[in-house]
Amino acid sequence: MGKYKHTVIANGNTLDFKFPKCWQELDQRQLKAVLVFLSAYDQTTALLRITLYFANMVIEKAEGGYAKCCVHTSEGAMHCTLSSEDITVLTEAMQWVMEPGIHPVLLDELDGRKAIDKFLHGVPFETYLMLDNLYQGYLMSKNPAAVIDIANLVYSHNVGGKEWPDDGAKARIESLQKYELFAIIQWYTQLKAHFSKHFSNFFKRTQGGSSQSVVEAMNAQIRALTGGDVTKEKEILAIDTWRALTELDAKAREAEEFKQAMKR
Repeated sequence: MGKYKHTVIANGNTLDFKFPKCWQELDQRQLKAVLVFLSAYDQTTALLRITLYFANMVIEKAEGGYAKCCVHTSEGAMHCTLSSEDITVLTEAMQWVMEPGIHPVLLDELDGRKAIDKFLHGVPFETYLMLDNLYQGYLMSKNPAAVIDIANLVYSHNVGGKEWPDDGAKARIESLQKYELFAIIQWYTQLKAHFSKHFSNFFKRTQGGSSQSVVEAMNAQIRALTGGDVTKEKEILAIDTWRALTELDAKAREAEEFKQAMKR
């Protein structure tokens, strides 16, 4: 996927700017920078700072609808004057960062820990249920403690790849910086949107609500997969998240087809 290109003629010089087009084009350094800006400033200011970051540009002085800028290029620093319209056009190239989108992106490491797969491939269904319960709880309470609990599930392995020893001395993430809190919620929001697209039959039937409805929905998912046989619950919770959601989506589709057939 190519980058968005925009050319500006300023002071007789041609400036070619290249911007990423979507979340998945960002490397880890760029992702962290974007998350820091989004979590620290209002939307207008964040968008401007993000645009300047990718343009390698610094606004040295702004007045009368014009900005004196310094652009760092491969050939060195270039000074120019841009109009407010030029700046606006540049920010439009990065407007997409104002929406989470449906492609999950995740910081690879946090507090010396390595993240699980950002799509939850190879992750037990039980972990997904725990993550979803915590996420729904955060949406209702806005309590950052829920996000910290999510972080401890998502970043469950040390950077060396070995799981932290489960002996009571396990290192636990106790606090997060503002951008890290934002990053985790943004990631799960993206993941839910991604799942809603891939498992549309199931997710259109499970919407948020009270804390009680969240628990009920979680139990309903387990019952749907076990067929009410409690002896299968441990086995179901251990299967891959995508395998479980695929089965739930198929069951939801069959239920809808049966419902429509009964109306005929």
